[in-house]
Amino acid sequence: MTYKLKYFNMRGRGEDIRLLFAAAGVKFTDERISNEDWPGVKDGTPWGQLPTLEINSATTRQTLAQSVAICRYIARKFSLTGANEWEAAKCDEYVDAVVDLFAEWVKFVFEPDADKKAKAKEAFVKVHMPAKLKKLNMLKNENGGNFLVGKNLTWADIFIADKLERLETSVGPKVLDGYPHLRKLKEAVFNVDKIRAYLAARPEAAM
Repeated sequence: MTYKLKYFNMRGRGEDIRLLFAAAGVKFTDERISNEDWPGVKDGTPWGQLPTLEINSATTRQTLAQSVAICRYIARKFSLTGANEWEAAKCDEYVDAVVDLFAEWVKFVFEPDADKKAKAKEAFVKVHMPAKLKKLNMLKNENGGNFLVGKNLTWADIFIADKLERLETSVGPKVLDGYPHLRKLKEAVFNVDKIRAYLAARPEAAM
């Protein structure tokens, strides 16, 4: 089985997928589509969007779209969903909560009007982000570890750590001040050997 990720030359919605492959120790082709080439690629994607994941075997070639669906597929395939159905469901819950938060994040990041952008960012920083981060920071792992669910690393840890890094880049480096458990989570994920090796070697790219 071989895997090909198609995404732009940026981190964005593709970085969670790259991190999951790294954590699983699975090789994949990281095809980065240029802005110039994108119009010729778009019509060949399931929903006119990237990322997509091509899964090839000796007899089949399948394509999966939508970034969270791809993440969930990799997590299931390579045992990153926790130890049982309940832990897998909690992974889904935490990821969905962060997806909701980033639906607000895109409202200021991609807003072209300067005044609207400033207002949307203020609402995100003062209302939406603190509400979600406070709740996430209060989550306690019953096993006493730094990860969110169970005893071991899950895809929810990886997905959320990546998003926390994105907040530090787009909002400010002190964004996790006051959220010590989230800071520990991010550090724990990025210190997993395979992930640390990936981070040390990953190419420079826009967030």
